[in-house]
Order: sequence, then structure tokens, then C-alpha cells
Amino acid sequence: MDTLLTLGLNLVSLSLTIISTVVFIQNSYSQKMSRYFTACQILIINWIVCHIFDIFTTNLSVKIILSNIGYFSVCTIGTVFLIFALHYTKAATVKSKIFKTAVFLPSTILFLLKITDPIFHLFFKSYQSNEVIGGNGFYITVAYNYLLLIISVCLMVGKNIKSFKENFPQILLISLSAIIPITFNLISLLDVFSIRYDFTPVSFSITSLLIFLAVYKYEFITIPPLTVKYLMSSINEGIIVTNQKHKITYINDAVKKAFNLDDSILHKDCITAFMRIAEITNSDISKFSDLLNKNSGSLDVSVSENKYFEISKMPVCNEKRTVSEIFVFYDVSTYYMLNKKLSEKNQELTKANTQLAKMNVIEKRLAVEKEQTRIAQELHDSVGHSLVSIMTLLKLSLIDKNNSNENTKKALQASELLLNDVRKCVVGIKTDTKSSISARIQDFICNYNSGNSCIEFTEMGEEKSYHGFASDTIFSVVREAVTNSIRHGNANKIEVILKFSEDCIRLYIIDDGTGCDKIVPDFGLKGMKEKINSIGGNIEFSSLPDNGFSVKAYIPVEVINYD
Repeated sequence: MDTLLTLGLNLVSLSLTIISTVVFIQNSYSQKMSRYFTACQILIINWIVCHIFDIFTTNLSVKIILSNIGYFSVCTIGTVFLIFALHYTKAATVKSKIFKTAVFLPSTILFLLKITDPIFHLFFKSYQSNEVIGGNGFYITVAYNYLLLIISVCLMVGKNIKSFKENFPQILLISLSAIIPITFNLISLLDVFSIRYDFTPVSFSITSLLIFLAVYKYEFITIPPLTVKYLMSSINEGIIVTNQKHKITYINDAVKKAFNLDDSILHKDCITAFMRIAEITNSDISKFSDLLNKNSGSLDVSVSENKYFEISKMPVCNEKRTVSEIFVFYDVSTYYMLNKKLSEKNQELTKANTQLAKMNVIEKRLAVEKEQTRIAQELHDSVGHSLVSIMTLLKLSLIDKNNSNENTKKALQASELLLNDVRKCVVGIKTDTKSSISARIQDFICNYNSGNSCIEFTEMGEEKSYHGFASDTIFSVVREAVTNSIRHGNANKIEVILKFSEDCIRLYIIDDGTGCDKIVPDFGLKGMKEKINSIGGNIEFSSLPDNGFSVKAYIPVEVINYD
């Protein structure tokens, strides 16, 4: 009965250990931790298998061989389990080769004591086919393994003790994993139930199973699969997940809807899905092949005129090994549309800049023409009347020999004024905008009154400082009108009347010259009109044959003030 019970327990323990090992290897996120846990499981499997064969063996030599093979697991399992616990807690000491050598050294010595026991008898006091009595080496091995087991359990519990309430299931399972084998071993050593067979291998398989549940269930599956599926389905980005063999293991609804895919592509090579995507998007399949061959990267595809996706590939690595690949499909349609609109706006802006450049060229040409016109007008106004004055004085000097020197002197002064006016005209300098209008006109008339001409000036009203804006314009008009009256109208008498008020300036210039029946505006008359209009005023010309010529100008003061 004991034999059947022992055999059944060992077989059940062996099955559970193998299953938990396979599941752990498939789902472990840490390669090193998975390696040492698997080593623990293999040691337990080896121990249980040797124990099963030992049950049915009566030959002492065979029992010794099986015992040596099994005790390899007994001597090393504590050390391997400690290194697994250190990887679980991410302890820095586990990376030290000296530390690993130090913890494996006692296990090596104990195993040497076991295999040399038939010679030195340091491990068992007695080893018979029907009776085994432990010696110093045996008890040291038990004590050493349980010491390492307790240390390992304390480390794993310590990692979770900070969040006791959240990690209570882990703490409980890990604690039981230490209590159960110790209890079984004490029962076996004290022979409480007088059972012939050792259940320690079974107890260690239970320990392994509890550790597996504590680590796997509460560490690796932190998010339930249904929750993961819900999250993947609810996000806007498309997701395709492949395994190590590039087979599609998951595809969410966003990808299915965007590219008309279904679950039929699951468990097929990912190139199948991308061939369909390439067909839908009219893209070159070689672009997708390049993306698949790279470790990571991205690719832009167009589903329609207004629908664009960026496909990014991200590897999922387990330390140095790639265990999965994730393809994320980002909808970048908004970005593309904004970029398209920006491009259109840039084209419009470029066109507007071209038009503006053309306008600038035209404006520069107009500015040049305007300046040329200004210079021509200034030269006509200033040079014209000055030359007339100089010519008149020179003629008088020839006729009147007595006053020749005086007239020549006046002609020279007029020439100097003419030169100054020409310079001002060329550089566009206006220096008398704030000078008294009346004073400028009086100086002009004083210099001009020569020969037979008689110019009279009348000022009405009081000139204020705010009238100074029209100084240059009025002076230029008076100068041009007087010159025209003498040169073209042969006038002997010219009256200049300037009337100031708070809201306007009025100018009247009347001569007794020959006049004309029809006024044809020439360069001088046009220049006077443009100048008066430029400061908001207006000017009128009137004449009758043999009845003189008159100029009447009106310049509002308030317009300039408002401007």
C-alpha cells in the first residue's frame, strides 16, 4: 500500500512539475529567471524519476547509482533556487561570478562526499537495500539546502512585503513553499508515520508548483487577457502582433476596418496581411518587404485620397532575444490634409510674393518717374524765372550804360540764387517750410522788380505758424505765375494778394498782360495745379484776350491738420 501511494504521489508530482515548467518557459519575460527556474524543475524531475525507479529496485548497486544521480539534485537544488530568487528580486549580487562560485562550492563538496561515500562513509552511516541511515554529510546537505530555501523565500517575500495587501496571495504561496518541504522532511526524518519511503521529492515538487503560481499568476499575468483584448480593440490605432516565427497572433478591429481584413489571416505569415494591404493601397509590395526585414522602422501608405496611415514596426525583446513584433497603424490623415492645405497656401503665398515683387518693381519705376517729374518741375519753376530775371538784367546793362555795373551785380546775385535753387532741386531739400510765406514772397518780389515790371504784394489777415505747411507750394506758384506773366504775357503790372484765415489760405495773382482766348495748360500750369492739389487745395486759371491773366488758389488748413 505504501508503495502504491508513494508511486502515485510521485507520478502526480512529476506530471505537475513538467506542465508548470513548460508553461513557465513559454510565458516568462526574463530569460535568466526562466533559465534557473527551469533548472530547479529539471532537478526536481530528476529527483522524482530516480526515486520512482528506486522504489522498484532491490539491487544495492543499482540503488547506489540511482541514489548518486538523485542526490545530484538534492545537493544543488538549494543553490539553484537561491539564484532564481535573486533574479526574481533583481539583486545586484547575482551578476557576480565570484558569488555564484561561492554558493555552488558547498554543493559540489557535498555531492563529492555522496559519490565517495562507499569509500569514506562520510555521507551515510549505513546504506543497505532495506535500510538507510543518514550521516554527517547527509544532515549537512539537508541543513544547507533548507538554509538556502529559507533565505530564498525571505528574499521573495521581502520584495512583496512593502505592498502587503496587494501582494498577500504571493506572500502566502511563497511562505507555504518553504513550510511544506520542511514539514515533509521533518516527518520523514522523525519517522512520525513509519512510512518506508521519502516524500521529500514530492514536497519539493509542491514547493516548485507554489513558486510557479506565485510568480506566474501574480507577476507575469498582471493584466487579464480579456482586459488586454478590450484595450486593444478600443484604441484608434491599428495593431498587428506576430510571434517569433512571424505568424500573426492578434489583429484588432481598427486594422480590419481600415484594410478590409478579417480573422482568416490569424496564424498565417504576416506577409499575407501586408500583401492584401499593398493591394488595397496600390503600393509596391517591396516597400512592405523592406519593413518586414528591418528590426524596426516605419512606412507611409495611402488608402484613399483623404486617408493615410503610417505603419511602424516595434520589436518586443526578451533580453537579447526578439519574442514578438508589433505593427502599429497610425491614422495620419489629418496631418496629411493639413500639410496639403499648407502646401496650397504656400503656393498662393509664393504667387502673391511674385506679384508683390512685380509691384515693387513698378513702384520703384513710378518713384523714379515721380522724382524725375519733381526735378523737372522744380527746374522749370526755379531755373525758368531766374534765367528770365538774369536775361532781363543783362539786357538792361547793355541798354543803360550808366547802371550797367548795378544790373550786372544783380544778375550775378540772381545767378548765385539760381545755382542754390538747382542744388536744392536735385537733392530734394526743402529748407523753408517753416519760414514766413509773406517774407519769402516779398524777398522774391524785391529781387524781381526790375526794368518795366512792377509787382505789388498785398497781405490780408494774420499769418500763423500752422500756415507754414503751404510755404513752399505758395512760393513756387507765385514764382511760376510771375515768371509766366512777364515772359509770356508781357505784363507791366502784377498784383499778388495773399489772404490768411483760420481755415484756409487764398492766393490771387492778377496781371495786365496780353492774355489769351483759350488756356492750354503747359508744363508750368500743370505743375502749379499738381502742387496745390497735393496739399488738398484747388487752383483756377482765367484769361481774356488783351485783358490779362489771373490765378486763384484755395488751400484749406483743416485738411492738413487732420492728416
